Amino acid sequence: MSRVTQASMSPRPVSLAELTERHRGEIVGYLARLLGDHQEAEDACQEAFMRAHRAFGRLAPDANSRAWLYRIATNTGLNAARRRSHRAARRADVHPDALPADAGPSLERREELRAVRRAVEALPPRQRAALMLRQFQDLGYAEIAATLGGNEDAARANVYQALKKLRAALGRGVR
Repeated sequence: MSRVTQASMSPRPVSLAELTERHRGEIVGYLARLLGDHQEAEDACQEAFMRAHRAFGRLAPDANSRAWLYRIATNTGLNAARRRSHRAARRADVHPDALPADAGPSLERREELRAVRRAVEALPPRQRAALMLRQFQDLGYAEIAATLGGNEDAARANVYQALKKLRAALGRGVR
């Protein structure tokens, strides 16, 4: 059975306000993982919902509005990542180095988190997006395909390749 819930496959919401209320939190979380910066994710989310507002009238009544919204958010997020690629590495709201030694994860754990973050950031954008959609947003392959503009086999391949590259980069079992 697909991971997609009945609520996510429901018919088009009555209004964009309903769509925003239903999915804003998960979109911000997804964009934060995709971009690595919460403030940048908030900005990208706002831009994505503005784009959705402009295109909402063209959304088919029987369309999967959640996948449609994730596609807009993904494109917005990838555009934001491309725009800033010439700048310094991403800053994080709470960078592991900024934590006092006794406040939070151990030094070893912080190093592990840093390695995972670097490995995820090194993934090609479509693989990173597919992985985030599958692992953190709990989207099924059909929704990932609709979001990224491909087919289910391509969605599966992107997730598989992302996991394979993470396993290789981290040198241990990644689920």
